[in-house]
Amino acid sequence: MRAEELLKTMVQSFFIITTGIIISMYVFCLIFYPDASFSLDDIGRILLMALAGDLPHVIFLSRRELNKMQMLIRKIIHLIVLSAVLLYFASLWDWVSLHSSKEVAVFLSSVLVVYVAVFLATHYRDKKLTDKMNERLNEHYHS
Repeated sequence: MRAEELLKTMVQSFFIITTGIIISMYVFCLIFYPDASFSLDDIGRILLMALAGDLPHVIFLSRRELNKMQMLIRKIIHLIVLSAVLLYFASLWDWVSLHSSKEVAVFLSSVLVVYVAVFLATHYRDKKLTDKMNERLNEHYHS
């Protein structure tokens, strides 16, 4: 993926990630901390968490087109790095106790759900763009 494409993807996915984090935190707190309340600092941390979740996209940076196997390997590495980064920040801010396997499991499950949501939203957007480009090419060459 070229740098321009990567930056565009990161900006677009930032908002999906932010939404996913908010939904995940809501569900997580319903399960473990139903009396929790959030401060202005927490909102800033949510935005920092979204940014931290966006930065590992640099794993997809490449000068040449990646084949399917290379892309799959990078996606697996990306998910592992992403999970580690987010778990680090969540534990740093006392959102997740690393001593509670339940909390860690629910947190990592939430990360996986957001990861899949971002993937599906990005894939859908790319497919719509590809379909639109193909339609215009067909109109141009068949007119």
